[in-house]
Amino acid sequence: MENVKPSCCGTLEGSLPGQCASLVFPYVPMQCQGSERFEPKDGLAVGTLFPGLRLPFFREMQTKMGCDDTALCELMALSFAITELGLYLDTHKDDKEALELYRQYVAMAKDGRQRYEKANGPLRQTAAGSTGTWNWLDNPWPWENEGGRR
Repeated sequence: MENVKPSCCGTLEGSLPGQCASLVFPYVPMQCQGSERFEPKDGLAVGTLFPGLRLPFFREMQTKMGCDDTALCELMALSFAITELGLYLDTHKDDKEALELYRQYVAMAKDGRQRYEKANGPLRQTAAGSTGTWNWLDNPWPWENEGGRR
């Protein structure tokens, strides 16, 4: 009987060009309750809200994520921090400090979004039409004009 090489790797192996290799088991450190946190804008720039999870490949984010001090960048940073804290709270549901910070960021983001949309138009399609007309596709887009004003 002819010795035929299998067309795919085994269940404990991954495919590499031309061969099979052992799969990697990643390690992600668990945050402790009350973990140190970056400010939202800094967390957005480095790719994590938690310094303990800042892995070497996140350094590349700093060169790619250039965000001026604008209202839109602040909203992006708050949205990022809300998502990160939400993921943290999934595994640390009793961390009252993180929950309070989450609530503060949600309130800040809501207020900031309302102020931004009043000045510049809707950020999300769900906010379109609040003026009585469908203004979702009104030009220019916030990033197309100087200073983010319409």
